[in-house]
Amino acid sequence: MSTAVMSMRASAMAVPKTTRRKPQLAASFAKDAIPAAQAIAMKPDEKYLSSLARRQVEEDEKLEYKAHKVSLFRLLSYSTTSERWLMGFGLLCAATAGCGLPFWLVLLAQALDKLSNIGILINAIGSAGLQDLLQQELNRLVIAFVIVGVLSLVCGTLYVAIWTYTGERQALRIKDKFVQSALKQDSTWFDTHNREELPTTMANAMVHIQGALGRQIADTFANAFTAAGCLTVAFLLNAWLAFIMLCFVPFIIIAIMVISCFVRKHSTRAGESFSQAGAIATETISGIKTVASLCAQKASLDKYESFVVDGQNSSVNSGWLAGLSAGFTSFVLYSSYTVAFLVGTQQVAADANLITIIQCLLTGDPNCRVSGSSVMCCIYGVIICATFFGLMAPGIQSINLGRSAAGDVFATIEHVPKIDPTSKDGRILDKLKGGLEMSNVFFSYPTRPQDPIFYNFNLTIKPGQSMALVGPSGSGKSTIAKLLLRFYDPLQGSVMVDGVSLQDINVAWWRSRVGYVSQRPILFPGTIRFNIACGIEGREATDEEVFAAAKAACADEFIKDMPEGYNTFFSGASLQLSGGQMQRISIARAIIGNPAILLLDEATSALDSNSERTVQQALANIRETKKMTTVTVAHRLSTIMDSDQIAVINKGSIAEQGTHKELYNMNGIYTTLCQDQGITAESVTGADSPHEADEGQKNGYALQKTGGDEEKGVKAEETKEEGETAPVEEVLAPMSRLWNYNKSEWAYILVGIISAAGVGALSPCEAILTARIVTTFYTVDADEMIAANRRDTLLFLAFAVGSLVANVMMGLCFSVSGFRLTRRMRLLAFNAIVRHNIPWFDYPEHSTGELTTRLEADSESVSKVTGWQLAYKVRIMASMCSGMVIALIYSWQIGLVALCCVPLIMIAAVVQKLCFSQRFVKQTDGLSPATILEQGLRGIAAVQAYNLEEKVGKDFSESLKPEAAGKIKLGIVSGLVYGFSQFAIFSTFAVVFYVGAILLTQQGLLFVNFFTSLLAVMFGAIGVASVNADFKSKQDGQAAAARIFAISDEPLDTTDPFCDKGDKPGSLSGSITFDSCYFSYPTRPNKPVYYKTEEHDGVSLSIAPKESVAFVGKSGCGKSTALQLALRFYEVTSGAVSVDGHKVDDLNVMWLRGQIGYVGQQPILFSGTIKSNILLGKPDATDDEIRNAAKAANAHDFIMEMDSGYDSDVGTGGSLLSGGQVQRIAIARAIIKNPKILVLDEATSALDNVSERVVQEALDKLQEEQPRTTLIVAHRLVTVKNCDRIAVLGDGGVAELGSHDELVKKEGLYHELWMKQGAKEEKNAVDASLPR
Repeated sequence: MSTAVMSMRASAMAVPKTTRRKPQLAASFAKDAIPAAQAIAMKPDEKYLSSLARRQVEEDEKLEYKAHKVSLFRLLSYSTTSERWLMGFGLLCAATAGCGLPFWLVLLAQALDKLSNIGILINAIGSAGLQDLLQQELNRLVIAFVIVGVLSLVCGTLYVAIWTYTGERQALRIKDKFVQSALKQDSTWFDTHNREELPTTMANAMVHIQGALGRQIADTFANAFTAAGCLTVAFLLNAWLAFIMLCFVPFIIIAIMVISCFVRKHSTRAGESFSQAGAIATETISGIKTVASLCAQKASLDKYESFVVDGQNSSVNSGWLAGLSAGFTSFVLYSSYTVAFLVGTQQVAADANLITIIQCLLTGDPNCRVSGSSVMCCIYGVIICATFFGLMAPGIQSINLGRSAAGDVFATIEHVPKIDPTSKDGRILDKLKGGLEMSNVFFSYPTRPQDPIFYNFNLTIKPGQSMALVGPSGSGKSTIAKLLLRFYDPLQGSVMVDGVSLQDINVAWWRSRVGYVSQRPILFPGTIRFNIACGIEGREATDEEVFAAAKAACADEFIKDMPEGYNTFFSGASLQLSGGQMQRISIARAIIGNPAILLLDEATSALDSNSERTVQQALANIRETKKMTTVTVAHRLSTIMDSDQIAVINKGSIAEQGTHKELYNMNGIYTTLCQDQGITAESVTGADSPHEADEGQKNGYALQKTGGDEEKGVKAEETKEEGETAPVEEVLAPMSRLWNYNKSEWAYILVGIISAAGVGALSPCEAILTARIVTTFYTVDADEMIAANRRDTLLFLAFAVGSLVANVMMGLCFSVSGFRLTRRMRLLAFNAIVRHNIPWFDYPEHSTGELTTRLEADSESVSKVTGWQLAYKVRIMASMCSGMVIALIYSWQIGLVALCCVPLIMIAAVVQKLCFSQRFVKQTDGLSPATILEQGLRGIAAVQAYNLEEKVGKDFSESLKPEAAGKIKLGIVSGLVYGFSQFAIFSTFAVVFYVGAILLTQQGLLFVNFFTSLLAVMFGAIGVASVNADFKSKQDGQAAAARIFAISDEPLDTTDPFCDKGDKPGSLSGSITFDSCYFSYPTRPNKPVYYKTEEHDGVSLSIAPKESVAFVGKSGCGKSTALQLALRFYEVTSGAVSVDGHKVDDLNVMWLRGQIGYVGQQPILFSGTIKSNILLGKPDATDDEIRNAAKAANAHDFIMEMDSGYDSDVGTGGSLLSGGQVQRIAIARAIIKNPKILVLDEATSALDNVSERVVQEALDKLQEEQPRTTLIVAHRLVTVKNCDRIAVLGDGGVAELGSHDELVKKEGLYHELWMKQGAKEEKNAVDASLPR
C-alpha cells in the first residue's frame, strides 16, 4: 500500500470515533458520568492506530486474494495418495484412448495413399489385378477401426469410472473440509463473512467444483491427446500445409483469452448475486414469523428477485460469450481449411502425372510425391484436431468455473484463524484458580474499526469472585464476555487468567473451563439430553449429571412433559420451545460441567420471576459448594445485587465499581439505576426469606445432588443406526410442465434449436465437400483439378460464417431459456415457501437448510434441462440425422447399414437412463447436511464456546456418508456407458467401412459416393461422445424440478399472504375474543397447550378495544401462544379467536396483520441498514416518521452516535448491534405504522432499566395520545402492573383474570407471584423515592 494511502488512513484514524459523536448520555446518567468522560477523553496510542491500519491492510489483502482462482494442481490437492495413483492411471487410460484416433489416422493416410494411386491406375488402364490390392487396403482400415474401438471400450471405461469416483470423493472431502474450517474460524472472520450466505456460497461453488473434479479433467486430457496426436500426424504427412493452418491458431488463442476474461467476470458476478439472494432467502425463512407479522413477504420476494435477475443477466452474458468463443474458433478453423485445401491442391497438382504415380506405387515411398491422400489426411488430421479442440471447450470451461469457485472455498479451508480452537498450541494450566484481569484494553470490532468499544479498559476479578456488569445497552458488557471467551483479541492490552495472557493459553482447553449462556440462547440439532450433555467435554455425561443440571436450571419438569422427555429431538424447527425453556436448557448446559468460570450474558432475561429466582438460588448454591468465578451481564439489578463486585460500564470504561451497598451510597449512575428499578441499599437477591432458600435446597436444586427414583422412568438417549434401504426410483418432473415454464421463450428456443441443429449438421456436411475435393485429387489433369477444388474449397467460407452465427445464437438463445427457467424455478420455490403457513416450517423437512438447498442447488440443476445441455442434445441429434441422410443420398446401402447400427449406439443412452433412474444414495432419517450446516453456523458462538466444532463437523461428515456410498457404483456405471458408447461408434465405422469396401470393389460403387457416405457417418457419429453428460444432466434436472414442484404444489390455506380471500372491514376498533380455544402445536398433537379442565374450557378471554392486557405465568404455559393465535400464526384446534366480532379465520390475513404491531420474544433484524429495517414496518414512511418511531423506542440517540447514523449496517441478523439495540429497533419497526393492536412478547427483556423505562414511558404516552389494544407478555410483573387487566395462564387456560389490584386481593397465583417479585420491587421503589 502506498505511503499516501497509509497517511490518509492514519489521519482518519487519528480522530477517535468518540470525538465525533454527539455528547449524549441518558439524562439520568449525566450528572454521574465524570469517570466515564475521563476515560473517554484518553487518546489511543500509536500501537492502537497501527493495529487499526494493519487490520485494514489485512482485509484489503484478503479481498484481493479472494479474486484469484486456484491452479489445477491446487484444485486436486485434496486427493489422497491412493486417489492420485488412480487418477494417474486414469490419465494414462485417457491418453491411450485419446491416441486411438491418431493411430487410426496414420493407417488411413497410408491406405488412402495406396487407394488413390490404385484408383488412378484403375481409371487410367483398367487393370483388374489391382482389385485385390484395393480390398486388402480397405480391410486394414476396418481392422484399425476395430482396434480403436476396443481401446476406447477398455480405456474409456477405466478412465471415466476412475475419475468419476475420485472426483466425487474429492468433492465430498472438500465440502467436509470447508465446513470443518468454517466452524473453526474466529469471530473476526465471521464479522466479514455473512453466515447466512455461507451455505449458499458453498452449495453453488461445490456444483462447479464437483463438475471440474470429475471426468471433465480426464475428458479434456483425452481430447487434448487426440487433438495433439492428430496435429502431429498432420505435420508428419505435410508439414508445410499443417504450418499454414497453425498460423491461424494465434487468432483463436487471443480471442479465447479476451473472451474468457469477460466470461469469468460475468460468472463471478452471477455467483455473487446468487449468494446474496441465498442470504436473503435464509434470513427470510429463519425469521418467517417476523416477516409474516410485518407482511414483508412481498418485500422479501422483490429483494430476492432483484438479485436473482442480476444473477440471471450475468449468466446469460457469460453464456452467449461462450458461444461467441466457440463460434469464432470455428470461423477461424473453417477459414484455414479454405486456405489449406487451395495450397494442398497446388501441391498435388505439381506431381499429378501417371509416371510418378506408378513409381510411388511400386516403391512404396510415401515421400516420393505430395499425394491427395496426404493432403486430405493432413487436413483431416487438423479437422479432427479442431473438433476435439472444440470438445475441450466445455471441459475447460467447467474446469475454469471450478477453479474460480474453489478460490473462496479453498481460501476458507486454508485460512488459519488467529484464534484457532482446534490448535494444540498454547499452555494448559496445571491448576485454574479463576482470576481474571483485563489490563489497558483497547478494542473495536473489525467491521467498525473507527468505532472503539474500549479505551484503556481495566477490570480485575479475583478467583471465585462473582462480578456483575451493568450499564446501558450498547456500552460493551457483552463484548467483555466475548473477550473473556477469546472470541476476539484486544487490539492493545491484555486479557489474563491467573496472571497468564489468554493468547498464551490453549483456546479449546480454556473454553472447556468456561460455562457460557449467551444473550440469545442457541440449541443444536439433537435431543434435549444431548444439548445439555454437550456442556461436558471429553466424556459422555451420565444421566444423573444431565438430570441434576436440568433441575438446577429449573428445566426438569417441562422436559419430562415433552413427547419423549429428555430424548425429545430438537431440529431447530420441529419442536416448539419458548424463550424461557431454551434459556433454561442453555443454563443447564453451562453448569453441567462444573466450570471454573461462568459467563452469564442476560442468562435469565426470558424466565418468569419464580424460575429466575430458583435458578439464581441454584447458582448461588453452586458457588458455595465450588469455588467458581462468575461474570454476569444483567439489566435486572435484582438478579446481581449479592455479587461480590458490580462494575458499571458506560461509554467503554468502568464508571463505578464496588458492592451493591457501596455503589448505592455513591449516589452515582448505579444509584440512579437502582432507583429506577425500585431497589434500595438493603435489597437482597434470591429468596425473600431464609425459609425459601431452604426450600430451594430441599427441592434438590444443587448440581451435586443427583436424581433419584423419579428419574428412573426417563429413557436414556438411544442411538438409532441408520439402515440402508434399497435404491428407490427417482421422481421426475414431466418435461411438458418444464416446457410450459419456458413457453415465453419459445422464440429463443426455436432459434436456439435451429442454430444448434445447424452447428451439428456442419460436420456431416463437411463430408460432401471433403469427399469431392479428395476425389478431385485423382484427376491427372492439373488444371482441371485446380479449377474444381477452387470452387469447392471457397464454400468453406460459407461454413465459417454459418458456424460463427449459429454458435453465437445457440449460446444466446439457450442461455436465455435455461437461466430464465432457473430464475423462474427459484422464484417459484421461494414464492411457495413464503406463502406457506407458519406450522409448515415447524417440520424438520422444511428446515431452513433443507429449503435453501431446494432454492439453490435444485434450481441450478433445472437449467440443464432447457439450457446448454439441450443445445448439446440437439447438436447430437442433428449431427447423427444429417449424417444418416447424407449417407442415404450418396449410397443407400451404406446409409441403411449406418441406420441399422444406430440402435447399437443408442444402447448406451438407454442403459444409462435405466441406471440413473435408480438412486445410488442411501436414504436415511437423519438430519441433512444442509440442515446441520445451517444450524451450526447460526449458533456458531455457542458451537465455539462449548468446543463443538469437531462434533458438528463430524455430524456433517456422517450425513455425507450416504451420498458417498453410491459413488463407486456411479463411477463404474458411468465408465461402462461411456466406454460402450465409444466402442459402438467405432464398431459402426468398421461395419460401414467393411460394407463400403465390398460395394466399392464388387458392386462398382463410385469412390466419391463411397467416401461421402463414409465421412458423413463418421463425422455425424462423433457428436455422440457427449451422450453421457447429456442424459445424466437431463435426469438430474427433472429430479430437481420434481422436488421444487413438490413444494409449490402443496396446497395453501387462507393464511396465504397473497390470497385476497377474507374480509377486510372498513375500520377496526381492536376488540379481541378468545372463545373456548383448544390448541396444540401441529408437531405435538398429543401435548395440548390449551385444553379443558374442571375449572375452565380452554382459553376464554374477551379484550375490549383500546384495552391493555398482560399475559403472565410460568415459562411454557402458553403466553406467547396466545399472541401467535391472535396474529393467526396458528389456528386453534377448537373454539375461535375473533377480532371485532370477526373470526380471524374469516379475515384477510394480510389485512389482519397489517393492523397489528408485533415484537417477538427473540427480535430479528435483517441484513441492511437500520433505516431499511425500520421501513419494513411501513415501506412508505418518511424520514421524520422513521426518526419519531426511533425516538419513541429510545433508539434515536444510539443510532445517531454511529458513524453512518440510520444508514449504519446492522450485520447478519443484527450481529453488529447489542441485544438491547436490536430490541429497540424492532420496537420502532412495530410502532412506525401506528397499529390498532400492539403485541409485545417480552419486548423489553434485553433492555437496560433506563432504556426500558424510557421505552415504557414512550409506549404509555402513545397509548394515551392514541389508545390501542395492547397485548403484552412479560415476566417482570412491575412492567405490566398498570395494564387494564392481567391474565394468569396455567393448566391449559386462564387461571385468573383481573386488574392488578383485583388479582392481588384474590390471593391466588398472581398474588403468590407478586409477593415473590413485584411487591418487593414496588416497595423498594417507594422507599427510594422518599426524601433521604
